[in-house]
Amino acid sequence: MPDQFDINKYVGVFLEEADEHIERLEENLVQLEKEPGNRELVQAAFRSFHTIKGSSGSMGFARMMELAHIMENVLEGVRGGRLEPAPLLIDALLRGVDLLKILRNDISFLGQEPDVDIGTVVSLLKSFLSEKPGANPSPPMDSKLRPERLAETTEGSFTRKKDLNLQVILNAECSMKGVRAYLVINRLQEAGVTAVSTNPSLADLETENFGQEFTVIIQTEKGEENIRRIVESIAEIDRVEFLQDIDQEALQKSDVPQKVVEKRGEEEKLSRNLKKTVRVDVERLDALLNLVGELVIDRARLEDTIQKFSDAHSNNGLQEILTETTTHIGRVTNELQMEIMKARMLPLSEVFNRFPRMVRDLARQSGKDVDFIVEGEETELDRSLLEEITDPLIHLLRNAVDHGIEEREERLSRGKPERGTILLKAYQEENSVVILIRDDGKGMSLERLRSRMLQLSLFTGDEVAQMTDQEVLEIIFTPGFSTSTVVTDVSGRGVGMDIVKKNIERVNGQVLLESDEGKGTSFYLRLPLTLAIVRALLIKADHSIYALPLNAVVEIEKVERKQACWVNKVLVSVFRDQTLPLLRLDDLLRSRKAEFVESAPVPETLYVIVVKIARNMAGLVVDEIIGEQEIVIKSLGSFVGDIRGLGGATILGDGRISLILDVASLLWKFSHVGG
Repeated sequence: MPDQFDINKYVGVFLEEADEHIERLEENLVQLEKEPGNRELVQAAFRSFHTIKGSSGSMGFARMMELAHIMENVLEGVRGGRLEPAPLLIDALLRGVDLLKILRNDISFLGQEPDVDIGTVVSLLKSFLSEKPGANPSPPMDSKLRPERLAETTEGSFTRKKDLNLQVILNAECSMKGVRAYLVINRLQEAGVTAVSTNPSLADLETENFGQEFTVIIQTEKGEENIRRIVESIAEIDRVEFLQDIDQEALQKSDVPQKVVEKRGEEEKLSRNLKKTVRVDVERLDALLNLVGELVIDRARLEDTIQKFSDAHSNNGLQEILTETTTHIGRVTNELQMEIMKARMLPLSEVFNRFPRMVRDLARQSGKDVDFIVEGEETELDRSLLEEITDPLIHLLRNAVDHGIEEREERLSRGKPERGTILLKAYQEENSVVILIRDDGKGMSLERLRSRMLQLSLFTGDEVAQMTDQEVLEIIFTPGFSTSTVVTDVSGRGVGMDIVKKNIERVNGQVLLESDEGKGTSFYLRLPLTLAIVRALLIKADHSIYALPLNAVVEIEKVERKQACWVNKVLVSVFRDQTLPLLRLDDLLRSRKAEFVESAPVPETLYVIVVKIARNMAGLVVDEIIGEQEIVIKSLGSFVGDIRGLGGATILGDGRISLILDVASLLWKFSHVGG
């Protein structure tokens, strides 16, 4: 009967489940090292290993099952007080988790379990079990945990085969119900138990067309407790109950015994109380968002058409109907857009959860004591942005451990706690998400930064002397710049900080830096909530219409010629007590000198868009300001490539294509093209 199941269809679900447990294990084991007396963490890690063991065994992945089983045994030793979760034991368990991750990833790529040697890690883990007197050694793994081993002891009260109605209740969080049902039947048959019939049917069990429980009518000579042990040894089985005996005559008349019918009401009630969730492939969400984007474009075209219609035909009843219909379409499109955007949002815990293990390993590698604190991981961000910020966060955290936190003796000499602290915090601020990385380490020495700038011949002595403290701090974002004279496995090569800034600014984000020598350093990453659909300011320059994302716009100014003056051959005006360079957008886009020339005439009135990225601010001079509009960002494609100053394209209401400006690279152009 079990041969009718197609196990391959469950590989995807198995991989997702394994990934979740492996991620949870890293987090729980790192935390257990800090809180060795926390029984909940021990129990959570034990359950994860037990689940991985059961699910990998049901899928036929013997190495993964063996590895998870030995780690489950180690956790059993911790649960029983025979082993202490000391750093060396946690190291060994984390090595095992790394190996589980390798096996899981290879199964994903190859479609089958790879021929990976797990002997070294298994031996290491077994050594902890054999060290302690009284510890139960791991059973031989070539036994494959066969169910009959669990069923060797029989009560002897059954001398003949008897029909039993076995009810199996699955854990409420079970995500592979069909596999669990298959495994129950398979384990029973391996133990010499005959499975006669199931309710619901085998087909419904395979397609998971049932709630959290099912029944199996079996014929056996074994006792109920023996059967219970066999079934409850399977992961994610909540409990086993025995209903009234069923005779063969009743069984032949109906596949659904009356007693099971009476239980159906409880099952349906349980099903109604379960959380209704569906796993959706991210590509499907991307496709839905693209369709919503098309609706947004069509809505803009409708609005533009109605405006033209109104100009040509006043007081027309048809115009009123069109306006009302367009308004309704706009409202529905907005709501649909919001729901799709919410579906794409993921908590930052998807990224943050991998960092405690990384920081812990780096700290042990460098011989430093570090407390890593994570806050605000429930803050949500568009999934496409999560992919973009992972590498920058990794680099900043590695730098915090390597450059920021001092050695224990140095901290004590400065009157600091011997354990350093690194904070990773996320919070929402208006229409942005801010991620803070802060350490209480040595901070940055302005004097050392200035000296290093001169050593690397990046600036002259006069230029360095004229820099503000903040400008000196931000020199770390210059490609090739590093304060470290020693290259380590973690840092010192002069690459990374410039990539951090470029990656964040590429997604219309900002990087802000604060540092106090002797007290610590903070990095603030400000990110938009989404990249797909944004509000933009439409502007015209040199007869072309451009879209400027509003998150980079500070203010719109109309500057009179008499309000501007020349400073170092650059036309500037004063904005909020700051000197604001005025740059011609059309020349800037064409890589020509963007500043006004003193000998050339300057218009009496300048339309200026004040933009700001991080601490860089400038005024873009345009020909005309058209207004705000919601735009859908479209990639320029591989044929056009990455053009500095442009971040994509969009379709306007009248069908024309408008290029989207990338303010970060525009300001970079100003500093590198004659500016």
